[in-house]
Amino acid sequence: MSFGPEALRAALAAHRLTDYPALPGRTNHLRAGVLVPLVWRPEPVAILTLRPAHLRHGGEVSFPGGKPEPQDLDLVDTALREAREELGLTGAAVLGRLSSIPLFTSDFRLEPWVAVAPEQALAPSPDEVEEVLFVALRDELSRPAIDAVPYTLEGREALSPVFYPGGHVLYGATAHAFLELLAVAAPLFGLAVPPLVPGRLGWGDLLRGQARLPE
Repeated sequence: MSFGPEALRAALAAHRLTDYPALPGRTNHLRAGVLVPLVWRPEPVAILTLRPAHLRHGGEVSFPGGKPEPQDLDLVDTALREAREELGLTGAAVLGRLSSIPLFTSDFRLEPWVAVAPEQALAPSPDEVEEVLFVALRDELSRPAIDAVPYTLEGREALSPVFYPGGHVLYGATAHAFLELLAVAAPLFGLAVPPLVPGRLGWGDLLRGQARLPE
């Protein structure tokens, strides 16, 4: 089953957003506009970036985004600007938003906006992007399971998803945003989101900068 951007727009409009509170020890009152860009090839493929080692959180996989600048009209404008600056991505049209997700490592929270972009030659900024990664949504939904890392929050046990685009490791708030996108898109494919299962990496591996899938 295939679908186009307008079907995803409708699914995002009907999607109930989750109200995630600040994490323990954090305020998470600062907001970062994040773009979740998709291109249709002919099915949706997400565009992510690998951060260069010299940056804070170097070696991590993320969507283009950042904190608002004075010239930005709103967080959507921030997300679109950051995608232009980081990737040279132009012509993106916002389809809808995902839940606001607090970060464990700072007082920021991600404000993700899903967008469709025309097929184009990207011009990633070498100062901000080590590698551009492309992830087909159907491929992730067709896996038997999604790797995850167990954690405890306010006395409750939970699993945090981990993905491996291009052999790199996608985890944390960005992985939660990507999982939410998969949950919105899954019914449009006629598929279900694979179950989360404790996987090959632990928090110690991730926090030490384990940037590639282990053998």
